[in-house]
Amino acid sequence: MRSRRPQAGLTLIELLIALVIFAVMAVMSYRSLNSLFQTRAKLDTETARLRDVSLFFARIESDLAAVINRPVRTVDDTTAAALCISAFPVSGNDTTLTFTRSGFAESDGLASAPQRIGYRHREGSIEMLQWPALDAAPRSAPQAYPALTNVRAMNLRTLDSAGVWRNEWPAAPATCISRDAPASSLPGGIELSITLGGGEIMTRVFSLRELG
Repeated sequence: MRSRRPQAGLTLIELLIALVIFAVMAVMSYRSLNSLFQTRAKLDTETARLRDVSLFFARIESDLAAVINRPVRTVDDTTAAALCISAFPVSGNDTTLTFTRSGFAESDGLASAPQRIGYRHREGSIEMLQWPALDAAPRSAPQAYPALTNVRAMNLRTLDSAGVWRNEWPAAPATCISRDAPASSLPGGIELSITLGGGEIMTRVFSLRELG
């Protein structure tokens, strides 16, 4: 009678060792994939944030390139300079940067009416304000639009004709709003510095030229 050969197979210990190795490899693969997905999500967030900042600066640059030296009448029947920079806005409709710009080009090739707009930092965001008309009617108020979110601070400086940087414009702040029409010219340039939520500081300098 022929004896049977023992059949080859995995013992219980070998099976357990294989399962442990498989589990370790699975955990390592999961951690690698999770780290990859987190890195991708961070890159997407950073790319979107930088895109928003770039669009914001491009918008500011477009507005400042269209500045015109045209003072306006306020709701208090006073006159505001064509461009005002205030380090300390006081009322709800006050802005850090306010100016008059030429109108946008319409589809028929003609330009729309000039606009009075402003920018301010408020509650962690930068808002753009737009007045319904240059010379404000009684009780008229600007419409606010979000321009950039997650911003800690917004600082502005102007370059005067003597090459001196100033924190306010006009050089004599009392002439920004007065009973008599301000005769101040526009500054040679504006430096805009913003501090983002993560602490990054981004600065741009814009050159100005009078269009009118």
